[in-house]
Amino acid sequence: MFGSHAFGRSINLFNAEIKTYEDAGLYLYHRISDHEITKVLSSASNLIIHPVEPVTQPKEITHYLLVELKKSIFLAPQSTSRYFITFPIEVSIYISIKKNIEQIDSFTFTKPKYTLYGTPAHGPICKFWKSEVYSKIPDVNPYLEGVMKVKIQNTSSGWAELQKMVFNAYYMKIFYSNFACMNAVVKIQNNGARTSFVEKPISDGMKKALELYKLRKIPIVEKEEFVMEWGL
Repeated sequence: MFGSHAFGRSINLFNAEIKTYEDAGLYLYHRISDHEITKVLSSASNLIIHPVEPVTQPKEITHYLLVELKKSIFLAPQSTSRYFITFPIEVSIYISIKKNIEQIDSFTFTKPKYTLYGTPAHGPICKFWKSEVYSKIPDVNPYLEGVMKVKIQNTSSGWAELQKMVFNAYYMKIFYSNFACMNAVVKIQNNGARTSFVEKPISDGMKKALELYKLRKIPIVEKEEFVMEWGL
């Protein structure tokens, strides 16, 4: 599914079909799905299909992802544990000519939901996702779910119950093979937690996906860690 595809190929993705072809002198990109879209390309460009930071669909109204756990995790004082959770898959289509890359389409096969983390006055709107907790890499539908490895450090002097995690998509590092993955760290402190990402795949042989915000050259002034100050 993910990777580079030459112009003129037809690619089936779950319940969508991606086509590039020439018609009456025009080079066309055509996605056939629930929402059909056609775009004209200036030349016969290669396509790059990658998983993208999962906060762009249906609109880019936030760059935060909140994952609510179906089973809360109780962490002993001064302990470190490792688990796997899932995150929603969004697909991005890029065109590439001589290493110049541009996004031309993005979509998801999931049903996007949003939630508020914190107070209405100060808390951020987040893309919402609910996940089971796993002790090893789970089998997932790669069109719908990716796998996130989470290293959880409870640095506090008491027990901690973790029910949700909030992540900043500006700093996500997504890798892919036959499924997409991320590698995250949650550091629990007495007054909350900090979440961040590690630029490393969760298994061998995975390739790095393009980072949308770096591609757009968006200036980012936020810290790489997101501070969860409104509850775990």
